Amino acid sequence: MKAACIVLTVLIFIAIMAVCVMVKFATDITVEERKREHMPGGAVGGGGGVYHYTKSMGVITLNDNSSLPIAERFPYVAAITRNSSALWSFACFASVVLIKWVITSAHCRRPGATHRILLFHDFARNYTHTYPILFWRLHEKFNMTNPTPRHDIAVAKLNVDFYPLTMKASVFDEKKVTAVEASIWKTVSTMDKKLYLTNDFDKYEVKIINSVRCFESYGVELDESMMCIDMSDYEDCFVHEFGPIYNGDKVVGILAAKPRDCDMKLAIFTNISYYTNWILRSTHTTYYG
Repeated sequence: MKAACIVLTVLIFIAIMAVCVMVKFATDITVEERKREHMPGGAVGGGGGVYHYTKSMGVITLNDNSSLPIAERFPYVAAITRNSSALWSFACFASVVLIKWVITSAHCRRPGATHRILLFHDFARNYTHTYPILFWRLHEKFNMTNPTPRHDIAVAKLNVDFYPLTMKASVFDEKKVTAVEASIWKTVSTMDKKLYLTNDFDKYEVKIINSVRCFESYGVELDESMMCIDMSDYEDCFVHEFGPIYNGDKVVGILAAKPRDCDMKLAIFTNISYYTNWILRSTHTTYYG
């Protein structure tokens, strides 16, 4: 009995030591990853710390430069990522406006989380820098406790002091449009429903249809501040990968209610033209256009 107790004690001691070594090893890896994330660098092809910082946000490579021409078509498409613990995760898409601002959905902001902006235009060229968000301005009528597609719009100001934006921003105005195309920055989803951004991009023409169709699908009555978008001609599943819709360089809508499954081909978008004055007022822009 005594021999068995001694053997058991030794085994427990060895197990504890093994756990301690693994914890120390994991801690060292975490520290090294953080060191690499904050290392200087990140220029074209440099592979510096900014690259690792961006990589930690879940951007994965599917194709080599296959989306470069489309990236030139949509240089202002942005992805908002957030960090509420130790990991970054994709939140939603946005469009750069007025050079230092992005326009996105109000439901994208999570209180208490840190948000950063990734530009596909930059990522496709290995300018893997991310822009911090200085502050948000959500529409005052948006209900944070019970989010709905109504008034689901926000603007956020970027910190571009150290890494100035070089591309033109998308435009917006009060004029209505009839033809729109979707920007599709593709994502992949894991079994645990975690979303990852990819380096694959696409665009597709979509249709603005009667709001009654979206009411039948979502039970939401649409007014002039919202748009019902039909994507029936798009064959792939777009539950997660749908970005802003555009007419030329004009941003027309941002996603307010996404399809619940791949079979649903309708989505509700916030009508940017309806909120033109609100955007100018919220960004303190006195003259535009």
